Amino acid sequence: MWPVVLLTLFASSGVYAVNGKCRILALGGGTTRGAYEAGAVIGLINNLPAGEAQYDAVTGIGTGAVNALIMSQYAIGQEASAATALSKFWTNFTYSQFYKDWVGWIITGLKYESGLYDSSPMKKTLTSLASGSFQRWLGVGSTDLLSGSYVWFNSTGQTKTDLITGVYASATEYGFFPIVHYKNLQLVTGHIKFSIDILHAVNYCYLSKGIQMADIIVDAVLPAGTNLTATDTSEYKTIQVTERTAEIAAFDLFMQTVEDAKVSFPDITIRTQIYPSSKPPTTVYPYDYTPAQLQSMLALGQKDAKNAVAALSSQESE
Repeated sequence: MWPVVLLTLFASSGVYAVNGKCRILALGGGTTRGAYEAGAVIGLINNLPAGEAQYDAVTGIGTGAVNALIMSQYAIGQEASAATALSKFWTNFTYSQFYKDWVGWIITGLKYESGLYDSSPMKKTLTSLASGSFQRWLGVGSTDLLSGSYVWFNSTGQTKTDLITGVYASATEYGFFPIVHYKNLQLVTGHIKFSIDILHAVNYCYLSKGIQMADIIVDAVLPAGTNLTATDTSEYKTIQVTERTAEIAAFDLFMQTVEDAKVSFPDITIRTQIYPSSKPPTTVYPYDYTPAQLQSMLALGQKDAKNAVAALSSQESE
């Protein structure tokens, strides 16, 4: 069992558990494919039966934490508006919303900072995304480099400012972006420990909301995939190799986390596991996707989610 630091301060409010069910959307990390993940969420919202995408709890790791933050700004029943917001964010996205070069460029990052790039623009972007209050339960994971602990932030337990810091830390890919200092912690992305977090959302539904395990439903999205694609890396540069390494680690942790969830919570329903059916585009620099590449990932995510929902219908008819 990994050590976990839970940060909890006060209770949240809101309308939860539609029709006696607690629905969880778990968004994974380990890649820069936030647009793919957003597309998958949009696909779930557009294709699941009415009410089935009304998620009570949303968790995110890495870039998944950013998408989870966007989802959290919309109340249960406003999923169509959340889908529009996700599409708008990634359609108009540029890497400058997440980072910029240091003065002195990468040399400064290598010799004098804890990350290759200055990620201060990301903090500003996240603050603008969280312009309202949290409308549904949100949880994000990070890793403390001091203790090696998994550090969990959630909307039951943090002020708005602290939770934005938690999202910032979760999306801080080690090596690329500098360490996030929070109180006595030194934080980077949570996918070092978990590439996706199902555990804390299940505990929220069961322990905090009193929903029975058999009434907990999970949709999981992992942009790294569950089928690791063979990739020729002979022409890859340093940053591309780093991203590929993170993708492999995220793949292994995803499979482990899902299997652990099935063993620990045999009565819950892991309804969908959505991952890229074809290889998404890659970039030389983190998040430096062209508009066409962003659109292709949004479309692929929507297609894969639609197919996952269609597979559910086929299973129910058998």
